[in-house]
Parts: sequence; C-alpha cells; structure tokens
Amino acid sequence: MGAGYEVSFIDKAVEGWLRNEAPDDGLCLKRFRADFTVDNLRSFEEGETVAIYGERYIIIKKGKRCFDECNLLKRTGQPCPLASGVAFGKKERWI
Repeated sequence: MGAGYEVSFIDKAVEGWLRNEAPDDGLCLKRFRADFTVDNLRSFEEGETVAIYGERYIIIKKGKRCFDECNLLKRTGQPCPLASGVAFGKKERWI
C-alpha cells in the first residue's frame, strides 16, 4: 500500500458487486484486497476517525484512481464502483 496508508476499507455493497457482478476486464478488480468491509463507506470523511474491532483508524483518502490501461474503463468510459467505494487509512497512534 502506498502514500502512508496502512489499511484499506471497502463498502459492503461494492464488495458484493466485486464478488457477484464485476466483469472480468477490470484491471484492479481481481487484485484489490481490503482489510475491512464497512457499511455506508460513502458517509466517511477524509480526516475522520473510525473505530473497528477496538482499534481507531484515520481516513486518509477516499476513492482510488482508475488506470488508463484498464480494459473496463476503456470499454465503458466510466470508472467502476471500486473507484468510489474504497478508502484508505492509518492506525491512530496515541502519544
């Protein structure tokens, strides 16, 4: 994981789409692995702290970029649900 991210989150509905409906030609659809599946990820805000399994995580970035070489993006001209249905964060550190 890059850019200082330690964990990744995926929206429960997007995970279901990946598992049951996603086409085979998406570049990152088969490679993406989330650490946590959450309900209503779209309500999360960058900078917000969320608690999961007794740990606290800071949301650093919502969404992910699409790659120009993705055949799904080339075919449809639109980002897939994965682009907006994920977030990245880091564990909150106590001083």
